[in-house]
Amino acid sequence: MNIYALALSALFTLLAMILILPGSNVVEAHVGLLHPCARSSPRAGCPKPSAGQIIDYDLNSPIGTFSSKTSPICKNTVPSKTRTVYKAGQSIKTEYSIGVSHGGGHCQWAVSYDSGKTWVVLKTLIRDCLKGTTSGSSYSVSVPIPKNAPNGNAVFMWLWNNAQGDRELYSNCADIEIQGGGNGGSISGLVPLIANYGAGSLYIPEFPLPSSPDMHEAFATRKAITVNVPRK
Repeated sequence: MNIYALALSALFTLLAMILILPGSNVVEAHVGLLHPCARSSPRAGCPKPSAGQIIDYDLNSPIGTFSSKTSPICKNTVPSKTRTVYKAGQSIKTEYSIGVSHGGGHCQWAVSYDSGKTWVVLKTLIRDCLKGTTSGSSYSVSVPIPKNAPNGNAVFMWLWNNAQGDRELYSNCADIEIQGGGNGGSISGLVPLIANYGAGSLYIPEFPLPSSPDMHEAFATRKAITVNVPRK
């Protein structure tokens, strides 16, 4: 191997090491949930990993594409012991770490009281979610918690199907506690639409132009669901 080949090999090795360093910007590659703190978040101000968790320095990467699943829904499945507390009737001011926003897309936010077995959608943005954002810019969406949301530990989920680029699905989850609602009760809404997530999933094509088909009609077919939360 000549000196130029050795130098090139060393350069590639150095770049690979930089990409996996804890302080690197690899976490900014696409988009991820910044607040409330996602599970396994490496970001400043977020809780240290709970038992069983490993810091995810690639938190902004997709969980799958139309042809494959690379991570489960939520991306990280081990819950955090530290939970952000919200009141029933309050809005969650969500914020995002933005690397590449892929022209925006469709976003859904949902809550689960049974560790992710069932979900109820709290808010949906069609087409315009994250639209116009650039790397490092700020972006926030307020997601309302219903006034009748029962008290208890819950999981808050964000889903995003990007408008441009590979047909991907992004997801992060934050562990929260809801207070100020009822002791037991129920919460009703719609089941999230899961698209571009492995073989057999709904396919949402690229929609870079206002006239491009975006499968928005599929969101109108989401099934209704009522989740009962027992008294404690």
